[in-house]
Amino acid sequence: MTALVAVRATQAIDPAATHALQSVASWPLDVLANANTLIGQASVTLAIAGVLTFAAWRRGPPLGWLAAGLFVLVGAAGVALKVGLDHPAPPEELHRAFWDPLSVPVSTPSSFPSGHVARVTFLAFFATALAGTSRLAVALVVLVAYTLWARVYLGEHWLSDAVGGLALGIAAGGIAAMWIERCRARDIRGS
Repeated sequence: MTALVAVRATQAIDPAATHALQSVASWPLDVLANANTLIGQASVTLAIAGVLTFAAWRRGPPLGWLAAGLFVLVGAAGVALKVGLDHPAPPEELHRAFWDPLSVPVSTPSSFPSGHVARVTFLAFFATALAGTSRLAVALVVLVAYTLWARVYLGEHWLSDAVGGLALGIAAGGIAAMWIERCRARDIRGS
């Protein structure tokens, strides 16, 4: 996705996707999408990452370091891409956001990738792998899809930004899930 954004291959699909989602815009959808804004805020996801790090640490310090390290990596990679790419955010006339609590305004030249989607996706993967329950996985897949939809519907990000955030979150979450599974298998064999 980064390469596609860098060569501007998403210039047609990005506005088309935003216009398609906003073609059914309504006050209830605006409220629903804006409610998601709080979920992906850096301060909220940092608090959730702290809780997950503590839970992982209790299973073993390496898992705690893994949680903290990968969360920082997701944030750092997102910032590096936002600074390194020229991919402006959707124009103001497409913005439907009216609520942004706990926001710390940070200006970057690019909106790629969506930090909301990247953080929520990583935390969803990590929480699911740590808990090991399929019910939680289903709920968190719905949360990730909701976050992706909300960021594009609100005109805060282009579809490519949301997909880029999804890919970043899946990559880091996949590493975490593999590591957690390896630790779990080692514990089972050691018992």
